[in-house]
Amino acid sequence: MERFGLVGLPNAGKSSLYNALTGGGALAAPYAFATRDPNIGVARVPDERLDRLAEMSASRNIVHTAVQVVDIGGLVEGASKGEGLGNRFLANIREVDAVMFVLRAFGDSDVPGPTDPLDHLRVLELELALADLETVEARVTRAQKAARLDRSVVAEAEALTVAHAALSEGTPLYRAALDGETQLALAPHYLLTNRRVLAVVNVGEGDLDRIPEFEALVAAELNDAGDEVEVIGMCVQLEAEAATIEDPAERAEM
Repeated sequence: MERFGLVGLPNAGKSSLYNALTGGGALAAPYAFATRDPNIGVARVPDERLDRLAEMSASRNIVHTAVQVVDIGGLVEGASKGEGLGNRFLANIREVDAVMFVLRAFGDSDVPGPTDPLDHLRVLELELALADLETVEARVTRAQKAARLDRSVVAEAEALTVAHAALSEGTPLYRAALDGETQLALAPHYLLTNRRVLAVVNVGEGDLDRIPEFEALVAAELNDAGDEVEVIGMCVQLEAEAATIEDPAERAEM
């Protein structure tokens, strides 16, 4: 089962999104580090085609695809140097298959923190890239030396060299247009930015009509290297509230 890690600054709405996706009861509080240990749950992936086929065949056994969702504690500026939850936070990200950025775009006087989703994105990307750079710097020279004596590690050494060049410029690896072979060669190093990424822009209830605007803003920033990172806008609080409604028809109406 694939593992998706929810990554964001404090008060971005990660725990509320976790509750919306899994129906869980994670604490969602307006202060930093309400989530200290990861919450882990399972989200079912809806498939209307499967539901329709089951209806046509009168099948009672409907098995939807499922993914594991990991609600990771909030990242703060300086996390790569140990600030906030520091290394514990970064270690939790290394254990997931894909990263889901949660970017705040809602204003609330009771919830401190920046409300520009691009500000959130820049901090997240910089901290993850800096952490990866530290990892790569500790390994690239050793790999280059080993490659002179052992041809079997040439691909790894070349991949680390490419990664080092990108990360030195503050570029996350998912933005660096790496080919499949390079990504594969880097896989054993569990780099934070060498994995799939998608983004959720968390808007306020009064800004639902601005969702396309926010999606386009973040997509333009994330996809400037030609990649296709999916960006989804929603009011996470509304989705979390809807997840608590048992009646499917009432939940869909909300």
